[in-house]
Amino acid sequence: MRQMSVLMVEDESEMRDLLRNTLQKVGIDKIGEAENGKTALEACVETSYDIVMLDIGLPDMDGLSVLQAMKRLNKGAFVVLVTADDSIESIQTAISSGANGYVVKPYSYEKILDVINNYMMTHNVGDDVIRDINNPS
Repeated sequence: MRQMSVLMVEDESEMRDLLRNTLQKVGIDKIGEAENGKTALEACVETSYDIVMLDIGLPDMDGLSVLQAMKRLNKGAFVVLVTADDSIESIQTAISSGANGYVVKPYSYEKILDVINNYMMTHNVGDDVIRDINNPS
């Protein structure tokens, strides 16, 4: 089975811990971490991640600017913006800026599973991988 990889871009260590634990419960163990936009962009140059979970509120750069830079580096990057802001305007801005999804904090197993399933459906990941992710041991 092909292992999926996720880059978490989150400045709050507690939120990174929560997201890492949730991703591991889903069955993903290739997890990169970045605390700010600069580190995230460097990580995307060094490694090709299947999914990037990108916090909008970063200390050094606006998350939307990081998103646009990631899309310039890799037009096919699957980037999901993460924020506490659940306004329709914020969601529309994220999607129009090129985000492949939007997750409102706090993270939950179901929200992360939805992101993973959306990625797998849009990238034609095999049925065996989908089955394994949806039914972790």
